[in-house]
Amino acid sequence: MAYKQDLLELFTDEHREAERLLAAYEATSDVRRRDALAGRLVTDLARHTVAEEHHLHPVVRRALPDGEHLVARALADRAEAERVVGELSRRAPGGPGAERCVRELSDWLGRHSAYQEDEVFPRLRDVLTRRERLERGTRAAAHAERPLDPGPGLFDRLRERLSARF
Repeated sequence: MAYKQDLLELFTDEHREAERLLAAYEATSDVRRRDALAGRLVTDLARHTVAEEHHLHPVVRRALPDGEHLVARALADRAEAERVVGELSRRAPGGPGAERCVRELSDWLGRHSAYQEDEVFPRLRDVLTRRERLERGTRAAAHAERPLDPGPGLFDRLRERLSARF
């Protein structure tokens, strides 16, 4: 039988992985390594936001009385991350502009993770059964394994642009 992961645990794990990438970025002064870590972070955040749109936002809308408001807030919040990622893609790797963008992205990730994990996820745990969370988590994990479809999304274009640096 395939491993099943709780939807909320899956997103929490993704937050921790992004934090690990940011810590690795901060721990090295090698410009090529930093650029590779920034590219991985952008790709992972792109996957994360797609998974949120497909697997988390519909549940929030359906399960929580203020779900529409919460999803609207999440989408507005994501616009900030997209702005920072867009600026990062225009900066020279290792330059001061890139460093500032990564710090901004780190700050955004901290706010994003804390909001979801402290305010949204506990409420979802109260209204979703363990079985529902496992079923949704399994679908989200399978979706994350698929390659990102090239499309008009900013994160997709940026992932391709950052990948072209190598």
